[in-house]
Amino acid sequence: MEALDTRGLLALTAISESGSVSAAAASLGWSQPTVNHHLRNLERHLGSTLIEKSPRGSRPTVVGSLVVSRAVEILGLCERLGDEVALWREAQAVPVKIGAVPTVGARVIPKLHHELQKRPRWTVADESAASEGASVAAALDVTMDEHAKLVARLESGELDLALLVSTDVDRAWIPSTLTAEHLYSEQLFLCVPRSAGPVPVDAQGLPDFTAVHAQTWAFSIDPGDAIDEVVRSFCLAAGFEPRVGMRMDDYAAIIRMIAAGLAVAMIPESSLPDDSAIDVIPMPLSTCRRDVLLVSRRQAPGGRAQARRRDPIVAAHDAAIAEVIADVGAVTARWR
Repeated sequence: MEALDTRGLLALTAISESGSVSAAAASLGWSQPTVNHHLRNLERHLGSTLIEKSPRGSRPTVVGSLVVSRAVEILGLCERLGDEVALWREAQAVPVKIGAVPTVGARVIPKLHHELQKRPRWTVADESAASEGASVAAALDVTMDEHAKLVARLESGELDLALLVSTDVDRAWIPSTLTAEHLYSEQLFLCVPRSAGPVPVDAQGLPDFTAVHAQTWAFSIDPGDAIDEVVRSFCLAAGFEPRVGMRMDDYAAIIRMIAAGLAVAMIPESSLPDDSAIDVIPMPLSTCRRDVLLVSRRQAPGGRAQARRRDPIVAAHDAAIAEVIADVGAVTARWR
């Protein structure tokens, strides 16, 4: 079978994203005839019409939409291949792509990088070299993003690992294609402006949420944020829907809003404020907490093992991921 030309995939995805051949040509820096030429070659190769045109522009056909989804994966792997070869050539390092929600990443990633720097390099077989092998090490390629986007990137193979969070009332988000290892748990704290008055606490240490029913809440930008779901569950149990007045993921900014009397929020232990204008009320661990998880893709039984025996690149990547996982465990052990 004739080899697939990735330029056709580039043309197709650009048309799908921009809505027209002219806009696709502009985004790619190609001429319109060049875009049409590579699109026609791809359609001939696959034996299907991939784009339908109308006065409103161009969009993928049903088959074209399927090809676009695969094209995104293929082009992503091509880009990753280029990055990996460049890193190997320049630093003899194997990249491990790790994602993290910002609050966890800011706490864990710097310490993780430090741990990796202390590790000795290892030798991987190089069949093209006369020497015993190349001396290599793991290198981090870090993405900070919202929870849902990180999960999608893990499933698509864009990420190897991700540091994500969950709570006692939010366990359904882990798809069957992923596996999660618990790293540590953080206590949650209800933070309110001191000017709002005291919040009563019952015998079990649970704050009375009715005391803040009139307050404006600071929620995450991510609509499915685990801590927001905790807040909503407690507010609903108290008989009201929380009034969300602002959305942000910068805890330092949220704390300033609380101190100014503009919001209340639930803050994890690692981001607690030290401000006399804020009352900090601990939530009982028995009722809720924030769990930090290391999430990865499930491997088909035997699949990677067979590939590892044949492919030194796969073996090096597996070894790099194993080092990162081990050092994540070492870094987070202090918070367990």
